[in-house]
Amino acid sequence: MAYILRYCLVFCISILISCNAQKKIVSANNQTIEYVLCGNVTKDMATISIKADKPGKCKLNLIESQTGQIIKTKSLSVPDNPDFIIKENFTGLKPNTKYTYQIFPEGNSSMLGGNFTTFSDKPFSYTFAFGSCMETGSNSDIFLKIKEEDHLFFLQGGDLHYENIDSNCTPRFNEAYKRTFASPNQSSLYRSLPFVYMWDDHDFGPNNADATNPCRKESVEAYHTHIPHYPFAFSDKEGPISQSFSAGRVMFILTDIRSQKVRPVYNECERLKTGTNFGSEAHLIWFLESMLKAKNEGKIVAWISSYSWVNAPGGPNYKCKESDNWGGYPEERQRIANFIKEHQIPVFILSGDAHMVAMDDGTHRDYAENGGAPIRVFHAAALDRYGSYKGGPYSHGYSKEPGQYGVVEVIDEGKETICFKWFGKSKTGQKVINTEGKEISMEFCLKIPIYKAP
Repeated sequence: MAYILRYCLVFCISILISCNAQKKIVSANNQTIEYVLCGNVTKDMATISIKADKPGKCKLNLIESQTGQIIKTKSLSVPDNPDFIIKENFTGLKPNTKYTYQIFPEGNSSMLGGNFTTFSDKPFSYTFAFGSCMETGSNSDIFLKIKEEDHLFFLQGGDLHYENIDSNCTPRFNEAYKRTFASPNQSSLYRSLPFVYMWDDHDFGPNNADATNPCRKESVEAYHTHIPHYPFAFSDKEGPISQSFSAGRVMFILTDIRSQKVRPVYNECERLKTGTNFGSEAHLIWFLESMLKAKNEGKIVAWISSYSWVNAPGGPNYKCKESDNWGGYPEERQRIANFIKEHQIPVFILSGDAHMVAMDDGTHRDYAENGGAPIRVFHAAALDRYGSYKGGPYSHGYSKEPGQYGVVEVIDEGKETICFKWFGKSKTGQKVINTEGKEISMEFCLKIPIYKAP
């Protein structure tokens, strides 16, 4: 009988959340809760970000979904500032546990809520979806399709919006995030699972943005304010916003290769001065050491690099003055590849920017000196933009149709290897087909490195 009562309670909570999925909740003082995000999820913590349209109070409940038990209740005050955002951290959570959160504005019984599942503290299998590039405030059904698949988290790999902000910075960033996260279908997805995000050019600044973006400081500040992110690797107010987290025995390293980018200098097609995507030695060293740390902890590395790793002279899309993908930074790319080769780091790359789904098994991606560091790469875009083909060639081909995303299945049974399945999917959930009529998918396994005690 007690089990039935608990089941009914959880069912009712789910119905309440579903009914409020696309509503803005208004309190007695006419305060509107415009959107909610969940992020910074680990095996024992999570961060909830609440955006209102004015100052006010609200109550936040955290419920263990299986039992229906309210485990934490907090009274929060949305601050009186231009963005009206408050973040709340929940710590001491149970691993591998689904939680429901509820937000009640003061004086109002209506509720806005969502769900997330903490990561396991043991080797475990899971799936996640990722993609990039969508119109500002897109309400495409692709977000509901991703939600239906019940992933552990959603990774947005850049171009969350296309506002190309380089003036009147803070108000425009606030408005861009509001239009994005208040979109009914995006809001429904982001309240059903944790949100992980690394920007690219159009959402950091103008097209092909780099360290010269006049809104760089305001962009970093807006990201920190609006996004429930993992801890930044650096505390500088002008970035980078690079960060990392682990889900099981995979470490995800999100590199900010926009806000610090220094472009190469050319005279016609002659490169007079080399450029850098990382911008500083400290930033690059952090990335290299993060990969080595993952290996020493017995983990596979998933590197989120927002744009094309494969592009070199002779490639189908290479231009002699490349500066907005790795083809224009061969020295820095080789240094990274040499490090991966030297330390035998098991790594793959997830990318966006190019409006395509594409995969390469390493055939066209070995940039170490004398070879020895082939890296698998998976591009997934565009969620809601036109198509484009960049970089290449790709061993598994490409598709530049609009309305596409990627799914990664992590199969970890606690053995000596972790296996991965990659799929490109359309906005209707169908497998993506390349220009030769073949399904774009890949399966492979990587050996777990031997753990080294610190």
